[in-house]
Amino acid sequence: MTATLIKNVSIFDGTGFEPFPGEVLVENEKISVVARGSGQINVPGADVIDGYGGTLMPGLIEPHSHLTFPHAIDRVARSFMPGPEEHAYITAHNAKTLLDHGYTSAFSGGATNPAVEVRLRDEIAGGYLPGPRLKAASFERSVQGNSGRNSKSSGPGVEELEKFCREMIELGVDTFKFIVSGPGSVFPQNFQILTYTPDEIALASRIAKENGKAIAGHCYSSESIKLAILHGFDAIYHCNFADEETLDLMESQKEKFVVVPANGIIEAGLTKRHLIPDGAPEKHPDAQGGLEMIDEAQRRVIPEMRKRGIRVLPGGDYGFPHNPHGREAWELELFQTKFGYEPAEILSAATHGSAWLMRMADEIGLVKSGYLADLLIVEGNPLNDIAILQNKNAMKLIMKAGAIHKLSMDALTANWES
Repeated sequence: MTATLIKNVSIFDGTGFEPFPGEVLVENEKISVVARGSGQINVPGADVIDGYGGTLMPGLIEPHSHLTFPHAIDRVARSFMPGPEEHAYITAHNAKTLLDHGYTSAFSGGATNPAVEVRLRDEIAGGYLPGPRLKAASFERSVQGNSGRNSKSSGPGVEELEKFCREMIELGVDTFKFIVSGPGSVFPQNFQILTYTPDEIALASRIAKENGKAIAGHCYSSESIKLAILHGFDAIYHCNFADEETLDLMESQKEKFVVVPANGIIEAGLTKRHLIPDGAPEKHPDAQGGLEMIDEAQRRVIPEMRKRGIRVLPGGDYGFPHNPHGREAWELELFQTKFGYEPAEILSAATHGSAWLMRMADEIGLVKSGYLADLLIVEGNPLNDIAILQNKNAMKLIMKAGAIHKLSMDALTANWES
């Protein structure tokens, strides 16, 4: 048995309560003891990590990842849809980038090459590649059957939809992802378009539940949000234009789903236009107005969801030139500056709250005895400055399931006696 004692840290346990000074004992993959104060844990032979007063917290969880979207902070891809061989390497690089920035788990919000993402999930789980624990997804299937590579189905209709779902099950995805409304996300004329019939969504939901798959929807309009709630979607992305009646429904069913608005991509589209390549949809003359409409709507609706206790998670839509992988923690800052959330709320949502979507709420997302040891030590206090989490150099320890991915302190001693 391997044992590691982490001492001299301020512990933010993921519940949202104030940090407290303490110690944590990790044995094999799990947290075995969490103690308040110092000198409380004595395990002869344990390795010791001195946190030098840093903040110990759960690993971050990305609830709307797109690891097959190719662009990262240190690598701008030549194409959004590279060839399969190149795509596999790019996606593996993106996974490591996410882990390097403290994200120990990720729930995919759609894969442009689902076969690559499924294989990546398995390689990470097998310990062959570094990356976050991953739930893999289908592509964001539109009514036109735009299901990415590895799918023969195309076109609208119940029959083609069922074929798509069966193909994705055979491929091994964990999640079905559908564009239920708002195709061509930045164009105002598309915001209210409903791309599936109720019968089609009902079928997709039934197949997902019968086969133990999660289901997620890109939902802009109130009608599409209601449809997602009615048919038991686990994650409802965006939700920009929820009206009062829809918010009432969401509030009444709020324990059954999470909302992930993905506001970083909107902010990037408005403030980092110089990074958007020519020919991208965001450069179209109609896109600027569309982005401004979405931004205004999010600033209204997300604080309202917060007041109603609807679970809203920070994350989503990274992997573009103007919003690359490695910037995911920007979403945390935007929740504070744009929507008024407190840092403790945000970090709880990004850890314990997002664990629900991973279907691992009893295993990850908390610094708690019996939970997997997905742990970070951050230099400083992210409750005082949540932007610290955007600096990977502030991550002094990154541990996933008890295995150290990064340890940048001169803090590891051979054993307790030394």
